[in-house]
Amino acid sequence: MPLMIDLKRVVIFGGERGEGLQKAEKLSLFADELLVVPESPYPHRNIDLAAGRLPHVGENLHRSTPRSIPVAAEPASILNAARYIAGANFVVSDLADRAVNERIAALCEESSTLCNVIDTRDLCNTWFMSLIDNPHLIAAVSSKGGCAYYARQTRIELEQEFAEREPVAEILTGIRDRLGNPLPAGHDRSSILDSIYHDSDFRRAAALASWDTARARAEEIYEHICIYTA
Repeated sequence: MPLMIDLKRVVIFGGERGEGLQKAEKLSLFADELLVVPESPYPHRNIDLAAGRLPHVGENLHRSTPRSIPVAAEPASILNAARYIAGANFVVSDLADRAVNERIAALCEESSTLCNVIDTRDLCNTWFMSLIDNPHLIAAVSSKGGCAYYARQTRIELEQEFAEREPVAEILTGIRDRLGNPLPAGHDRSSILDSIYHDSDFRRAAALASWDTARARAEEIYEHICIYTA
């Protein structure tokens, strides 16, 4: 079941290279705390990500600010895996050693921690999806583990449509954030937003990408419902 979750602390074993690094970059957009545990001794104490497009990620994902991901001094092993996992709510592994991956998966199962061992389905209870991430819209596409290629192609084909929908999402989000309690009699948040979204003048302006006009019409409807008739 796909869910949006708040990632407090994430640990990535083998996150200094290859697909592990891709996942570290992607998770840098979402995790409050992020730690990379290298597969072998790593010469740096941090992986520094600049603002801009994530360089190793296939999706069109961007960081608005730089971020430095700490790297553990001690490489991953069966003996230290428990220490690194303690307190994490999501663990990812891209280690080549099956025995260490099995230990990581077992520890996560014992602590009910979300776990993804890359390309090792039987050791996972969580899977990554192909992301479309805009300021006011996010979507994840998955083939349910059947064909990652097609999930990726579907995401690519949907990116332009989501980009075109982003301004409408921004306008409606702005209105939604201003809807307080109590609401005018006979209205709830959904009905007010529905009045804007299906208004013919609003939709005509959106179709022409006349966003100032669309925003002004949304404001007019909002004021009529929430101010003048309240």
